[in-house]
Amino acid sequence: MRAFIAVEIDNLTKQKISDLISNLKKSGADVKWITEDQMHLTLKFLGNIDESKTREISDVLSSISSNFKSFTISLSNIGAFPNLNRPRIIWVGIDKGAEYLKTISEKIETGLKKLEFEKEDREFNLHLTLGRVKTSKNLSELKKLLNETLFNSQNEIKINSLILFQSTLTPKGAIYSKLSTINLQKNQD
Repeated sequence: MRAFIAVEIDNLTKQKISDLISNLKKSGADVKWITEDQMHLTLKFLGNIDESKTREISDVLSSISSNFKSFTISLSNIGAFPNLNRPRIIWVGIDKGAEYLKTISEKIETGLKKLEFEKEDREFNLHLTLGRVKTSKNLSELKKLLNETLFNSQNEIKINSLILFQSTLTPKGAIYSKLSTINLQKNQD
């Protein structure tokens, strides 16, 4: 099964991102946009794993989560890979909380190395994917909108847990199912 580790975002933020996507759709570009139930922040893509590994992965996440308290993040700025002039993947970045998430991601990389998962070659770039450009149709209109659009969720998103997801690919897009949810330590404030 295909699997990944991520954190979830709240419904208010999902609605704001949906509004942002609706605005970007006005470009008429050929983009496979995400839906609200696909919105999350991936910390580690695992690829195809054996179902028997889920317990070991969850144990690694439990060990990591015992060292981290729940925290808040905020989303801001629109970007694209490789860049806004040649967008292939359109995303929203992380503002507040990015360093904390990066630290957790590094601990996940280290913990999963013991289970023989390959460490990512490229630098970790935290983002929430909005869509994937499929063809060059109306690309100039999309680029214009991307360069004109400012995004800031203006709300803090509480991150309380790490989640191991299964990703099932279908003709209508990926369907994500939670395999395990590992809570971070509670803040005392």
